[in-house]
Amino acid sequence: MYQQNKRIKYDECLICHTPLLKEISITHLLKPIPLCKQCLYKFEIIDLHLDFHHYPMRILYQYDDFFKTLLFQYKGLYDIALKDAFLCMYNQELISSYKNYWIVVAPSTTHDNNLRGFAPVATIASTFTTQVFTGLYKKEDYKQSSDTYEKRKEVIHKIGIRHGEILTNKNVLILDDVLTSSSTMFACLKLVESYNPRKIALMALSTNQTLEQIQEAIANQTT
Repeated sequence: MYQQNKRIKYDECLICHTPLLKEISITHLLKPIPLCKQCLYKFEIIDLHLDFHHYPMRILYQYDDFFKTLLFQYKGLYDIALKDAFLCMYNQELISSYKNYWIVVAPSTTHDNNLRGFAPVATIASTFTTQVFTGLYKKEDYKQSSDTYEKRKEVIHKIGIRHGEILTNKNVLILDDVLTSSSTMFACLKLVESYNPRKIALMALSTNQTLEQIQEAIANQTT
């Protein structure tokens, strides 16, 4: 479980390192946004709401070149400070909306987590909650980005869960960073469902799919 970060004062943009003292905006006055206006506006917000196997799902951003590069800097170059960048626009909303939820994070590769010293999605979740469930794990190391669509459908057999009883009769939000085929999200959902939580919602930070593509993928998923 990861502890929630203390509120901190940001002196410079986490992405471009522009001093934030130069920023004169209502946004920065109302809440401690760790990004300059230029970097903030590079996020392509889609805030998509849809039905995922009868549960509400929300997707925040388009997975474009900017988001891909930012995620690589965070995950691939181990820039843990960027954890505060991804949800800074939604932070207060998420704290309020999910204060009574367990945030179940999609698993990442154990080998990569050991190298970087943190679990990326869990660390992002810790920016708005203290109740982070990290019991989902990969039974084998794999990367979906290198798999075919048919191979991605087999993900449901490659993820396991430990200590799932924590989720019984609890409110649960399943969180992942990128939604592509939605196979990982589906696998996480089926494992969480088996422990009979009170309520389930799902969220992805980003997607490179259209709404129609996501809905088609959902329609083709089976248990």
